Amino acid sequence: MTAICFKTVVILSVLAGISCTFLTPILELSQGKLRGLRGIRLNRYMSIPYATSERFQQPKEPPTWEGVLHAVNPLVRCPQKVAFIKTGTEDCLYLDVYVPDWAEQSHKLPVFVFFHGGAYFKGSKELYNPEFLVVKGVVVVTVNYRLGALGFLCLNDVSNLGLRDQVAALKWVQNNIVKFGGDPDNVTIGGQSAGGATASLHLLSDLSKHLFHKAILISGNAFSTWAFNIEPFTTALEDAKKISPANTEEDVYEIFAQASVSTLLDATYDTSVNPRYFKYSPCVDNNFTEPFFKDTPYDILKSGRFNKVPVIVGYTDTEGGFFYRLLSESLVKDLNDNFIDRLPCVFSWCSDEEKQKIGKLIRNHYFRNEIIDYKNSVDNLIQYYSDWIAYGSMNAFSKIMVQFSDQPVYNYQFSYEGARDIGKFISGADYEGSTHSGELFYIFQPFGIPLPITKNDEITIERFTTLIVNFMKFGNPTPSQTELLDVKWPAATQNKSNIFVLDKYLSVIDQPQEKQRGDFFLEMLCTYGKQGYVPCESAEMCQKKSF
Repeated sequence: MTAICFKTVVILSVLAGISCTFLTPILELSQGKLRGLRGIRLNRYMSIPYATSERFQQPKEPPTWEGVLHAVNPLVRCPQKVAFIKTGTEDCLYLDVYVPDWAEQSHKLPVFVFFHGGAYFKGSKELYNPEFLVVKGVVVVTVNYRLGALGFLCLNDVSNLGLRDQVAALKWVQNNIVKFGGDPDNVTIGGQSAGGATASLHLLSDLSKHLFHKAILISGNAFSTWAFNIEPFTTALEDAKKISPANTEEDVYEIFAQASVSTLLDATYDTSVNPRYFKYSPCVDNNFTEPFFKDTPYDILKSGRFNKVPVIVGYTDTEGGFFYRLLSESLVKDLNDNFIDRLPCVFSWCSDEEKQKIGKLIRNHYFRNEIIDYKNSVDNLIQYYSDWIAYGSMNAFSKIMVQFSDQPVYNYQFSYEGARDIGKFISGADYEGSTHSGELFYIFQPFGIPLPITKNDEITIERFTTLIVNFMKFGNPTPSQTELLDVKWPAATQNKSNIFVLDKYLSVIDQPQEKQRGDFFLEMLCTYGKQGYVPCESAEMCQKKSF
């Protein structure tokens, strides 16, 4: 061997040795061998394929591979368009696994599977680095699932593919998480906003049975006004016509199936501030060949035939503040000019005359029948969007769970104002309390970026993550009082919501405060809303719309 060759081999060997110090030991799954990134306190396995899929087809078995898969690339996401930016690939059914650096297969640590939010049309797994949780001795899995029309088209016997992707991910966890030191018999699912809604929907489906054991629902549930779109064909037909003439479900399916990803994203582009619906959302598909739901949400819960597990239900102080930043002068003008057309779709079954009446009542309550203006209606818009996104359904959902489940329900209100409330930082409005998404970065590091932490932020992170980990381990967020958690968090009862208020100082309140009750919004839902989609026995005081 020449000196040059020898030096080359030595250099390559040293480089290989250095690179290996940043890689985990090899794990052997049924799919093949893989290794991830070694960290100081946690190891990360990023973008592991948990299923395969073709457009508008149900997820299939995960792929296998030869050799060793280096699971080190976090930047895989499902197709989406945000503003003018399109990202993602249809080959997107991947998940990330985060484990303590000391975890071994025999440890069987509690597992948290987190579904991201994003109005069902945007978002991805890499935003949510769960280091604060993992260092407390748990395994966390973050999941990509199909979005927009690709994940939530509901016609021509295609439905709820995004939810079916999540089921595939949960099955993958059952089959593989023990290899990472996780316990498949102690899995908590959870999510925020649309992710919280999807997590709650697994309570309702037989397809999700036995795949999880607890749930954490943050600012989203099965009765959120936007959780379902009850007029899915109408929206899909409108979008398909932007590409090619269409009249039937088959027309829409063929147009969407043949369109390029870019064309499809342009035609189906959505917004998260249209109170009528998120265009492509879960749907009740009990008349389809392989339904995800056998009935409407309320009727499933009322029947008692659902997946009963301990649940945490949470919201923030001023949920609508986040949405004010997503609005604009033009969007608010559209809301003002087309208020009836923007009524939540749970009223879409009503006659035009009835919708005029409903619109007048809602507009008078929130806006006093005045012109809705971006600059002059700030507080009104924030309260309207707060009730729409959360308060109109959260406490009612919790009460229904208490009524029909034999498992504990824990409610919380996140009120802490700190430096990590990104939602409030970008909202562009002045209001008290935290807002939608405000608690997220007291659980996660965004993209793994170590944001500055004040002393009070550090205490809040420690408290919140300890509550979550306790719930994962024991099904009770405060199994005992400690110096850190000096207030006991009781489960809700038939008479008391027992809301645990997470602030600089901890407390418990019997019922939601007036600002978070959403009483008027709930009354409208229960008076005129479509039965089965609202958190009550609806009076359905509407004449059916004539076609």
